[in-house]
Amino acid sequence: MKIKSVILENFRAYRTRTQIEFKDFNVIVGKNDIGKSTVLEAIDIFINDKKAVSSYEKADLNVNGGNDCKISLVFSDLPEELIVDAAATTTLASEYLLREDGFLEIRKTFGATGVKLIDVYANHPSIENGNDLLKLKIAELRARAEELNIPEDNYNGTRSSSIREAIWNSFGDELNLQANFITIFKTSDKTQNPAKEIWTQILNYFPVYSLFQSDRKNEEKDSEVQNPMNTVISSILKEQDLQESLNEIKTHVETASNAVARRTLDKLREMNPEIADSLTPRFSDPKWDSVFKFNLFSDNDIPLNKRGSGVRRLILLNFFRAEAERVRDSRNVPHVIYALEEPETSQHPNHQKMLIEAFKELALQPNNQIILTTHSPGIAKQIAPEKIIFLDKQDGNISIPDSNDEILRRIADELGVLPTIELEDVSKVKLAICLEGKNDINFLKGISRNIPELRDIINLEEEESIIFLPMGGSTLQFWVNSDYLAKLNLNQVHIYDSDIGSENPNKYSSYADIINAKGEGNVAFETNLREMENIYPPSLITHLYGVQIPEDIDWPTTDVPELVARHNHANSDSPKAWEDLDKENIKRKTGNIKNQLNNTHIDSVEMHHLVESNTRDEVIGWLNTINELK
Repeated sequence: MKIKSVILENFRAYRTRTQIEFKDFNVIVGKNDIGKSTVLEAIDIFINDKKAVSSYEKADLNVNGGNDCKISLVFSDLPEELIVDAAATTTLASEYLLREDGFLEIRKTFGATGVKLIDVYANHPSIENGNDLLKLKIAELRARAEELNIPEDNYNGTRSSSIREAIWNSFGDELNLQANFITIFKTSDKTQNPAKEIWTQILNYFPVYSLFQSDRKNEEKDSEVQNPMNTVISSILKEQDLQESLNEIKTHVETASNAVARRTLDKLREMNPEIADSLTPRFSDPKWDSVFKFNLFSDNDIPLNKRGSGVRRLILLNFFRAEAERVRDSRNVPHVIYALEEPETSQHPNHQKMLIEAFKELALQPNNQIILTTHSPGIAKQIAPEKIIFLDKQDGNISIPDSNDEILRRIADELGVLPTIELEDVSKVKLAICLEGKNDINFLKGISRNIPELRDIINLEEEESIIFLPMGGSTLQFWVNSDYLAKLNLNQVHIYDSDIGSENPNKYSSYADIINAKGEGNVAFETNLREMENIYPPSLITHLYGVQIPEDIDWPTTDVPELVARHNHANSDSPKAWEDLDKENIKRKTGNIKNQLNNTHIDSVEMHHLVESNTRDEVIGWLNTINELK
C-alpha cells in the first residue's frame, strides 16, 4: 500500500480540512513552523500508532478547534485479497470498502486520549437490510439471509464474508451505492465490532513507515547521535529468539548468584545473625546493550563516535534506511515509506547532492515512496517542480496551491534558488540553446562544425548571437533558469534526451510542452532516440571500440555509453564482473565513455552515420530552427 494523499483536520496548525497529494517522490517546502514536520508526524501517528516517533497527545488538537481531530490516509496499490473468517478470503471491493475511484480512504478520529473512531470512506450500499452488514455478527447475518429468503445453497453459513456477498447479490442493481463513512472501529463499543476483523487484516498490509527527524542533531547526549552503531546493538537485542537466549543466561546467572548469596549469608549468620537477617539478595536485570560493544573505525583507527556530527548523522541516516528494509522483510510487506526531515542537516553540499540522487533512485523502485522536507536551496534546485509540495498560509489556514509559474517563482524566492546563467553582454545574444549538460552541447557543436551539410546550415561554434546553456535536468533549477531567460526576452531552443528505454522515459515532455506553448521564439525538442549518443550508429561504435553488437538490438532505446563501458570492462584485467561493481564505479566508467563520445570521437561522425541511425532529418530540423531564431 502506498499513500496517495493525507487529509488533516483540526490537527495542530491544520484547523480546516487540508488535503495533500503524494507521488513516489515528494519534497515538502514552506516557511518555518508552517507545518511541514506536522505532515510527516501525522502519517507516523496514523500508521505506527503508539510506536510513532512522536506519539499522539491532547496538545495535538488545534487550539481553536473542537475536542477531536481527524487524520485520513488515502491508499493506492491495495492488497488483492484479505483473509477473514479463519481462512476465507475476501476483497476490499467485494466488501464495498473502496471509494468510487478505487482507492481506500481510512479516517482516524482522535480525542483527548487517543483514537476513538476509525472509519472507511467508501461507495457503500445504502439500501435497507444491505447498509449495515459489516456491523452484524455471523448469527445475525444468517438471520438476515433467512429473512430475505436467500437459499442456503447461495452461501457458506460459517463465513461472514460469504453471507454478506449473498445478501448484497440478492439486491441486484438496487444497492443504491453512496459515498459515506463506514465505522470499522469504535473505542466506546462494549462488544466486538465484526468489521474490526477486516480492519485487523488491513493493518497487516500497511506499509513500513520510517520517520527520520531533523532534531536528532540537537541531541548530542543521544547515543544514536554519539555512535549510530549503538542502535544496531539495541535493535538486534530486541529480536525474539535472542531475547529468549538472553533470558536463559539471565536466569542461569541469577540462580547461581542467589545460591552464592545464600551460602554467604548462612556463614555470616554463624558470626552475626542480626546483620545476616537484615540483608536480602536482589538481582538487577542486566543492561544488555551496555554489555556488547560495536563500532566502526576509519583507516586511521578513529572510532565513529569521534568523527564529526555530519559523518555520524550520515551513517545514522543510512542505518535508518537499512532498518526500514529489515522491518519490511520481517513483516513481509512490500512497501516502505521513507520520511525524512531536512536530510541536508550537517551535510556538505556534495553529500546533499548524493543523498538526493540516492533518494531519487530509491523512489524509482516500485515498492518505495519518499517524503522529504527541506529549507535548502541546494536540495530544492535538484527536484522536479511537480515533485514539490508547497505549503502556503492564507487567512490563517494552510493550503497547497497548484504548481504554476507564480508559485514556482515564490518557492524559488523563499528558498533562495538563483539562476545559474551568467551573460557577459546580453545585448549581443539573441538565442539561447538549452541542453541537459555540457556533453550534449559539445556534441551539437561538433557535428555542426564537422559535417559539411550541417555546417552549411549553421556552424554553431562561430555564432556570437547564440549562447549554450546546460540546464541541469528536469529540476526546479531548470525552471528558474528558463524563467530567467524569459525575462531577458531571448529566443529559446531546447533539445533534451527522450531517455526512452530507461527507468524514467520522457521526463522532459512536460517542460517541452510548456516551452512550446509560449509561442513564437520558443521551441523545444525531445530526441527521437534515447540520447545524443544513439546518433552514433552500431557500425561506428564497433569501429571505435570493437563492440560486437547483435543485429536484433533495439538501438533507439539502447544505453550506448553503458554498452561500451560493459564491453571495455569485460576486456579489462578486473577480476570483478560488471554486475558486481558498485554504482559509483559503474557511473564513473559510463561517464568516461559518454565524455569520449561527445568530445574525443565527435570528429568521426559523418553524414552517412546520421543516415544509418535514422537521425539525419531530425538533426537538420534542429539546426534549421536554430538558424531561423538566431
